[in-house]
Amino acid sequence: METRSLLPPEAYWSEAWFEREQDLLFGHTWHLVGSEHELPEPGDFLTYTAGRDPLILVRALDGELRAFHNMCRHRGMQLLEGCGSTRSGIVCPYHFWNFGLDGELRKLPQPEQFPDLDREDWGLVPASVGTWGGLVFVHPDAGESVEAWLGDLPANIGSYRPELLEEVMRYEFDARCNWKFFIENHVDVYHLWYLHARTLGDYDHDHFEWKQLGRNWVSYEPIRDGVTPRRPEAVRRPIAHIDDRDRVGIGAHAAFPNVLMASEAGYFITYATRPTAPDRCVVDLRIRAEPGADGEGLLAGAKAFILEDIAACEGLQASVRSSRFEVGPMAVDHEKPITYFHEHLLEVLG
Repeated sequence: METRSLLPPEAYWSEAWFEREQDLLFGHTWHLVGSEHELPEPGDFLTYTAGRDPLILVRALDGELRAFHNMCRHRGMQLLEGCGSTRSGIVCPYHFWNFGLDGELRKLPQPEQFPDLDREDWGLVPASVGTWGGLVFVHPDAGESVEAWLGDLPANIGSYRPELLEEVMRYEFDARCNWKFFIENHVDVYHLWYLHARTLGDYDHDHFEWKQLGRNWVSYEPIRDGVTPRRPEAVRRPIAHIDDRDRVGIGAHAAFPNVLMASEAGYFITYATRPTAPDRCVVDLRIRAEPGADGEGLLAGAKAFILEDIAACEGLQASVRSSRFEVGPMAVDHEKPITYFHEHLLEVLG
């Protein structure tokens, strides 16, 4: 396949493209929404909007995680906001219909006003929940499993086992760019020599390895021979369970469409890129490391290269509406993952 951009410029600024993606892509895929430790007790919940679908993720009384569409079955009122605890049930603030943590309609005021209502028919609409590596994902539909979505990615991230680590830091970046620019930048090998000459210059980009796994992507690159990485103090405490190869290299991975990962000797990072407008996105960064690791220090190390990436993507966004904007020749190997990303995106959007 020829390495080239398959998307027109309006894919990065058009409201019509944004709406199409919300309908056809983000309403039908898995979303990274949290870590299991955020919902330790029955009744603990968080909310998330997947495409156009507002969802609730809750720890039920039996200890299982469940997800529902965040709408009362009476008139469609949003039931919960943000995150918190609601062990006594999910109560609609509009007319006080009361749903259990299992989604069943338990009671409603003035039941005589609904003489033909069968409560078993009017529970909350279920969504899907999946977990991997201590992370929690939701899907608006009851479609493919999270295991099927991830495919061979978990087996190709080296020796990292995120479930053995703890989330030590979370941070959100507000990026003034289309979400696709950020994904493309993540899988672009060509920019490493230049944009990250200072922050990632210790690594041997000439020996960068990447692999396309269906719609997903994994990579690894080692430290340059004879170089001791210039790591901040917070990163010098290696993860105990990783092997020698991962102690001297870094990984970058992507689960289609928008869940990115990065790994280093001291951390395993996820950053979900959530579109908020045609020219805006939020990058939700989560850092997993050994218990007691310096979360602030690890965040500083991650910010060093992520802020460089965001600045580059914002520069692209600033020019993409120009009448002269076009994508020229692309690096035949180093930018080929971008072509794969476009191909898979267009398959979904038809």
